[in-house]
Amino acid sequence: MLCEAAYAVMGKRLTARLSARRITALINLWGLALMTPLGIWSALHFDASAVAWWIWPMLLFYALSASVWSVWLWMTGLRAVSASQAGVFTVMLPISATLVGVLVLGEVLGPWQWLALGMALAGLLLATAADRR
Repeated sequence: MLCEAAYAVMGKRLTARLSARRITALINLWGLALMTPLGIWSALHFDASAVAWWIWPMLLFYALSASVWSVWLWMTGLRAVSASQAGVFTVMLPISATLVGVLVLGEVLGPWQWLALGMALAGLLLATAADRR
């Protein structure tokens, strides 16, 4: 949560000076610089022919949506809302990941997971309800 909060606050500051497109490009260039050495090392030991052909378009879609479209949308939205309000909505990341796990992958949640989801949703509702008043 600290990383997501920092992401929201830094993004809010950056959107005051830079366009969402430029921020997206900078974030992706920084990620490329950090991951390229490990990527090259992994590629040397990777058999690409072992991956089915139909997986590659899905990987491309995921790569573009996770690195370009979602960052651009997030930075565009940060211009319109406060950093505290944007930070509240970062709770949707674990909630949506849990929903995908349960609805798509058939995972089963235990009582602690249900409690955590309930607390996350309650916090989100309380934070947004207080903002409406």
